[in-house]
Amino acid sequence: MNKPLYFEEYGQPGSPVIIFLHGLLGSSRNWRSIGKALSARYHVYALDLPEHGDSPHAEQTSLVRMAAQVGDWITQNISEKYILCGHSLGGKVAMLHACNHPQDLRGLVVVDIAPRDYPPEHHLPTLDALLSLDLSSLSSRKQADEALAEKVPHWAFRQFLLTNLKENDGAWQWRANLTTLRQSIAQLSCNPLQPGDHYDGPCLFVRGGKSGYLRSEHFPLVTQAFPRADIVTLPEAGHDVHVEDKPGFLLHLEEFLAGAF
Repeated sequence: MNKPLYFEEYGQPGSPVIIFLHGLLGSSRNWRSIGKALSARYHVYALDLPEHGDSPHAEQTSLVRMAAQVGDWITQNISEKYILCGHSLGGKVAMLHACNHPQDLRGLVVVDIAPRDYPPEHHLPTLDALLSLDLSSLSSRKQADEALAEKVPHWAFRQFLLTNLKENDGAWQWRANLTTLRQSIAQLSCNPLQPGDHYDGPCLFVRGGKSGYLRSEHFPLVTQAFPRADIVTLPEAGHDVHVEDKPGFLLHLEEFLAGAF
């Protein structure tokens, strides 16, 4: 039997269900703060996507494969209609799942990503930097941070990446399946949808005003596939909208949830 996807859970059974999916090289912990904020009113699940965190690793992956594995987890664990919310890579997986299983959702929330192709080379320097780290020579997380500093100069982004590093009996290893993600980055960077794919349920797209991932010229792509989409901008946030403007994100999210449930 295949190992199931790892998840964190907040709130009480019987409350309306919302499922969160993180972005590339993230994990369920990226949604921990939001999950706790919603836990009084909702039953919240945050998943580790395949090839990430404590979820299963394989030799190859794609958006279609990830969406199928998320769909299998939902079938096995969720018996009522739910809201699905995904950020970046998780948003792509969420869009594809919504188009494939529209009858199962109460609504869809997509955070700072569009249904379009993105250049895969954008992620290659980061993945290559992580793969170049000699884990066998590490004695501390600080040493890993210093070793990555030249190739990943942005401190906050480097700390995010290093959440993937774990120590096990004195040996350091990556939580994410970096080799497979590196080999599959073209498949993960492409448009998750095929021509004609659409989801007609309620949708909320939240973008960061300082991010280039979901720009105004992409809005027609959104509304073509998701005709009921509301698109909101948090002007002071970058790509990690829910982290950089948590109050603003929660304000729009909870308004959407109240209408969907």
